[in-house]
Amino acid sequence: MNQFVHLLKHDFILLQRNKIIGISALITVVYMAVFKGLSHFGSSEKILVLVIFNDPALLGFLFVGVMVLFEKNENTLQVLSITPMKESNYLLSKATALSIISLVCCFAMAIAGVGGNFNFTHYFFASLFTTLLFAFLGFIIVVGVNTFNRFILKAVGLLILLSTPFLGYYDVVSRAWFLWIPTQPCVDLFSASFDPEMPIGQIIYGYIALTLWLVVTYIFSLRLIRSKLKQ
Repeated sequence: MNQFVHLLKHDFILLQRNKIIGISALITVVYMAVFKGLSHFGSSEKILVLVIFNDPALLGFLFVGVMVLFEKNENTLQVLSITPMKESNYLLSKATALSIISLVCCFAMAIAGVGGNFNFTHYFFASLFTTLLFAFLGFIIVVGVNTFNRFILKAVGLLILLSTPFLGYYDVVSRAWFLWIPTQPCVDLFSASFDPEMPIGQIIYGYIALTLWLVVTYIFSLRLIRSKLKQ
């Protein structure tokens, strides 16, 4: 536990040094103003789900790449590799730091958009699980690259694929086409946060499928860290 807390403090310092906390706060304030304005024109939940989904996606995916690449370039990982560090603590400390920031930003945007008129439980787990999912996916992508440009090149295709469930969300095509994609349950849980009439089966699918994807991506990213990150 002491090692995890130490790594978590280090990650918050790293986030602040890379101005990620400030950037997240600025983006959140801008979206809060936009959602506050949209609230005067009626329902904005469809837009809200799309934008809020992007916040944990960016925090969990892109910013974990920035953090790991910074540590690679600063030779921090070489130092950590000769300490009795648990790879799980290294992975979970970054995911936890990003999740804390993401939860604050997501709740601020939702409250600005719809006040307290949403399901806090579904929304909490949708925000948390989505951030964790993208953080683990970010680790999977970043462990094999050494520059941010290469990270982005590898990430673009995956990000496009992970965004396709919104075609079903906006009824462009059937939602059933995207049930195999990890982000479909994310979209479902965010949607359930604002839609009290969502079928219970769809909500159960969201929780079960997303939990399974978290387990799979966590195990895979942890194995990659153990095999490549310290090389």
